[in-house]
Amino acid sequence: MKLQTRLTITAAGLITGVSLVVGSASVLGGFQREVSGIKNQLNGDAQEVVNANKQELSTALLVGQQQNITVGLLDINRQFTVLHTGDISLTTAPQRSVLVAASKGAVQRSSQRGHYVLRTVSLPNNEWVVFAQSYEGELNAEQQNGLALILYTALADILAGFLISVLIRRDLSQIRYLISQARAIAGGRIGDFKTQRGDTEVNQLSSALDGMVGQLTASRDEMKRFLGDASHELRTPLTVIRGYLEMFTTVDMASERGQAFVASAVPKLQSEVLRMQDLIEDLLLLAELGEPGQARNLSNLDLSSMVADAVSSLRDLQPSRPVDLNLEPRVMVYADSHLIGQLLSNLFGNLRRHTGASVPVRIDLSSDGTWAQLSIDDAGQGLSPEAYQRGVGFFERFDPSRSRENGGSGLGMSIMAGVVAKHGGEMRLEASELGGLRSLIRLPLEAGGAGDGPDLADDPASTT
Repeated sequence: MKLQTRLTITAAGLITGVSLVVGSASVLGGFQREVSGIKNQLNGDAQEVVNANKQELSTALLVGQQQNITVGLLDINRQFTVLHTGDISLTTAPQRSVLVAASKGAVQRSSQRGHYVLRTVSLPNNEWVVFAQSYEGELNAEQQNGLALILYTALADILAGFLISVLIRRDLSQIRYLISQARAIAGGRIGDFKTQRGDTEVNQLSSALDGMVGQLTASRDEMKRFLGDASHELRTPLTVIRGYLEMFTTVDMASERGQAFVASAVPKLQSEVLRMQDLIEDLLLLAELGEPGQARNLSNLDLSSMVADAVSSLRDLQPSRPVDLNLEPRVMVYADSHLIGQLLSNLFGNLRRHTGASVPVRIDLSSDGTWAQLSIDDAGQGLSPEAYQRGVGFFERFDPSRSRENGGSGLGMSIMAGVVAKHGGEMRLEASELGGLRSLIRLPLEAGGAGDGPDLADDPASTT
């Protein structure tokens, strides 16, 4: 069932229900008030007869003539005489039980002659005065009001359906447009949404879908770029390996020249195979990091000790690099040791690859009771302003170079971001005060925060 139909039926149902309840209460209440007025009048007339000392019949006859009320007398012999005929004709007296009940208060009665209100007065000589007044007019008015209520309710339903159609036509057209766009996206066709500003829920939904399409478009373009980079990285070593294999078929391996060729070709083939192996491992790790959920093999790790070991290796490989190291001791994190090791390996590998061997580096590790914060600043060239605004995401490549010797495969930053996200942390890239890049990483601490332990500031690896 369409939304417009559901809204129309719902509105009609609400209007019908409310109108019938309120209208019926009003019509029935009006009818009851009219009948109550007749009862009150007959009760008052009966009281006049009671108060008329020895003039009950004349008083009853006078009241009947003045108010057009049927007045009858039931004598001691059970003979019923009509003293005055009003708007209801009575030919027989009611039964004694009815006479007794009506003597206590006016009651409603129905007979073949119509609907009326009955009131009786018992006289001292065992006679009865009977008052009767019809309420047929009030009953007919109630029925006419009921018919009018049904008619007005039907008109209100028609008007409500028309107003709903007018008021929601624009929103419904926008919803139909969004449905067609969603189907196009499901079919692989991503287009531009024509959204309209506004505070309605439909406009907000349109804006949200517009943002989603923008993200899908950006992800698609980024994926294409990444696939191009990865294809190039794989194609280059494959081309080299294929070339050498073709040359093997043309060279006499038994000759001195052939043996010299093999001796020079095998190391190059091994290098290209290792290059492919590294790229494939990075791709597999990145695919694993992209799976939903957090890291699996979690344990309490001494991040301070791991960073100190990574700094020690950096100094061994690049002894001329100035390193300003500030480590808080025993910063314990709840993390996967393999993934954290991969994170630190990529961080310090980027330092060695993208900055000169003599470029200063500052490394800080601290905790605030909830998070461990690691920041690495360098005095290198840094990144473009757009890269800082864009941040780090999967398949992100900041260095346009396609050479592994210069720019790597382009997966290092993506792997680091994936490792941090897998642990529920966050990673940011900022411009460093040293003039280059600042990599800021936050990881959740283990339960209880940083523990007490030996002061790493006294360790040789923790000094400049």
